[in-house]
Amino acid sequence: MTNGTRIATFSRKESFSSAHRLNSIHFNAEQNKNIYGKCNHVNSHGHNYELKVTIMGEIDPCTGMCFDLAVLKKEIKSRVLDLVDHKNLDLDVEFFKSTPR
Repeated sequence: MTNGTRIATFSRKESFSSAHRLNSIHFNAEQNKNIYGKCNHVNSHGHNYELKVTIMGEIDPCTGMCFDLAVLKKEIKSRVLDLVDHKNLDLDVEFFKSTPR
């Protein structure tokens, strides 16, 4: 509590699975394989990721909340999970497609 203000911190964890391939245009096929190993497989490979979002804010005296956690869940889904879950990051996600390698 600061100056009579009540502050709360909440975290929400979500998990997702995505595939990718590490491959540099600056290396030949053998160099890419030696440097990146299984991450250079021609058909990509996958990982399971965990995302943790933490928010902190003043507790509203009427609702008893600093943020509507249902809204947070919806935002995480629409802004992150829908974009990357069960996707190939290199092929399906615009941000990664446009990132030079």
